[in-house]
Formats: sequence, structure tokens, C-alpha cells
Amino acid sequence: MLLILIALILAAAAYVIVARRQSNSGLLETQTKRHVDGENLRPLFAPDNEELRALERAEEESANAQAVENARLDAEKALARFEEFRQTWRESPGRTNTVELLVRAAELGSSETYLETVNELLHKRSDAFNDDELAQLIESHFWLLPQSERTPGVTFTINRELAALRGRAQAISDEEASDA
Repeated sequence: MLLILIALILAAAAYVIVARRQSNSGLLETQTKRHVDGENLRPLFAPDNEELRALERAEEESANAQAVENARLDAEKALARFEEFRQTWRESPGRTNTVELLVRAAELGSSETYLETVNELLHKRSDAFNDDELAQLIESHFWLLPQSERTPGVTFTINRELAALRGRAQAISDEEASDA
């Protein structure tokens, strides 16, 4: 009886050992195949997540720098076209050209260019506009400038010029009224 019990224990132990070897051999084969094929392996010098983010930031900065450069070139081209038109206006400062000159100066979005244009317009005026009309024209186009360009200094300068124009217009109308 003891002999039968020992035989059963040995048979059970042999069965467990054989079963484990069969399950381990299948596991070993799947692990070996997966590693041999290169799955789940990271190259030794592959970039990590931080390096990838740094690369993306560098690409964004490069794209932003390119956009800024393109905007600068576009602004230079627009200014060159404006200077061409200003030269045309100098040759024939008519009513239509004067309005177009102020429109283009305001569209450039530069208060400095707008002030230069107004100054030149006041010094080289045609007889197409009286003082009051010219003041209204300058003021209405001033409001086309971007808010960031309508600084207090620029606004003061424009208002001073407008007051001088309107003062001359008022003086002329008072003179005409006294002559009548």
C-alpha cells in the first residue's frame, strides 16, 4: 500500500514536471519570436519624449520666424507701392489722388507714415479742397489706423493740425461774412 502511494506521488510529480515544461516551452517560443522580430524593442539612440518635444518647439520657432520674415517682406513691398503712389500724387495732386493717398497711408497701418503724409499734404496742397474739407478728410482717414497706432502723441499732433485747418477755415468764413 505504501508502495502504491509512493508510485502515485511519483506519477503526479512526473505529470506536473512534464506539464510545466510544455507550458514553459510555448512561453519561451513566443518571447523569443517577439524579441527576435524586433517588436517592443527601442533602438539604443532613439529620441525620448523630451527630445521629441524640443524638436517640435524648434520647428514651431522656425515656422514663426519664417512667418515674421514674410510679414516684414510684405510690409516692405506695401511701403514701396505706397511711395510710388505718393510720387504720382506729387506730380498731380488732384482731388481723387489726395483721397486715395490718405486711404493708402491709413491702410499701411503706420502712424508715422500717416503723419508724414498729412504733413506733406498740408504743405503741398492743391486747390481741390478747402481747409474744412481737408480737415474732415484727414480726420476721417485717421480713424482707419489701427488702435495700437493711434497713440496719444499721434492723436495730439493730428488734432493740432486739424485745429489749425479749422481755425483758418473759420477765419476765412468770418472774413467773407464781414465783406458781405
